[in-house]
Amino acid sequence: MLLTSSYELKTAFAYARTFSLERKLFYIDSQMILLGILDSYASDIAIDTADREKLIGWLHALNWEQRPGTIIPTGNRPKVPIMTEAERMLENAAYYQKKLGDEQLHPQHIILSLLSIENRCQYKFQSLGIIFDSYLEQIRALRNIQTDVPFRSPRVKTSHISFFHPLIRLFYGPQQKKLAVERYFREAQALLQYNDIHRCRALCHLVLQMQPDHVNALWLSGVTWRVERNFQKALPFYEKVHKKHPQHTGVLAEVAHCYSELGNHAGAQRLYAHALSLNPGSSELLNSLGFECIKLELYVEAISYFDQAIAYDEECAYAYNNKGYVLMHLGFPAAARELILKSLQFNKGNAYAYRNLALLALKEQDEDTAREMLLKAQRFHFKRNYGNEVEELLRRLGKQKATS
Repeated sequence: MLLTSSYELKTAFAYARTFSLERKLFYIDSQMILLGILDSYASDIAIDTADREKLIGWLHALNWEQRPGTIIPTGNRPKVPIMTEAERMLENAAYYQKKLGDEQLHPQHIILSLLSIENRCQYKFQSLGIIFDSYLEQIRALRNIQTDVPFRSPRVKTSHISFFHPLIRLFYGPQQKKLAVERYFREAQALLQYNDIHRCRALCHLVLQMQPDHVNALWLSGVTWRVERNFQKALPFYEKVHKKHPQHTGVLAEVAHCYSELGNHAGAQRLYAHALSLNPGSSELLNSLGFECIKLELYVEAISYFDQAIAYDEECAYAYNNKGYVLMHLGFPAAARELILKSLQFNKGNAYAYRNLALLALKEQDEDTAREMLLKAQRFHFKRNYGNEVEELLRRLGKQKATS
């Protein structure tokens, strides 16, 4: 940690330490630190009480990992090591501390840092409608400041890769290759988590040069292309993983998703159906299969799959939203709006739901509401997840306003 911690943060760390030792985990990670902040310090963290309670409940319910090889601390007050990802988070929090001009490291800086990292905390925050931009706005409003604080992911130092590395590898023995593969892949995982896609892909490429059948590097390479919505390049990596793990439902779902994005909806439907036969109770797969039925204009079947998804998981936000979209398409706007709004009760950061509300508003010629919903969809990263449709609709609305 670069600068002095506040009293509130010291309290949160003490909570995380106790939480860890009581469960015989012997480490502190970023999720424990967040739990310590939420559970021991309630005010001035720019999160509504209801959302704070939901986050606390989620964190308590996690299956905390018993990490193998962790050193068991000794003594009356044993030291509990902070995990690498938590150290990176704290370093990034110190960056936000400096940007906000604070003398001490506060819980707000920690949360800003967590919102810059691709992990479970970030996605859970987003489901509550909390993203980096919205949280920063709340901080500005609380403090009455206009400070510019750019989004920044933690920096990750990786092994030095020289220009002559391919030649040097020729002289590696089996053990050297094994150690290099393990190191490069571990670093690639960290780079993906901290949004450094290109360096992650480069390290995966090095791993695959030394070990072409490295399943995890193939998988991670596919992920790097999917993140950039280049499904044509992602698909070959996923298909290689699929050949090695033909019954893995997660792999089947990713291949199916690529097929869908590339326009092969019948192929995607077959793969989702196969995955569902292996895992019949998956609300996520039921929702995905229903979504492919929409693409194939099989609306009755789509509604059936969404209803089944909701039956398995009453808080399956995407199934409510997608069923609402079908009803909107079939000419039932009131029922559609009710379902889409219900989906937002479970996931306030669902960009697709805001896009659907915009489409409903456009059908009713309510351009102001449509624009507001499209801007919300944009804010919750619609483009990154689904493509350019929202930007095109906003552009069209802008032209209409200019000519009216």
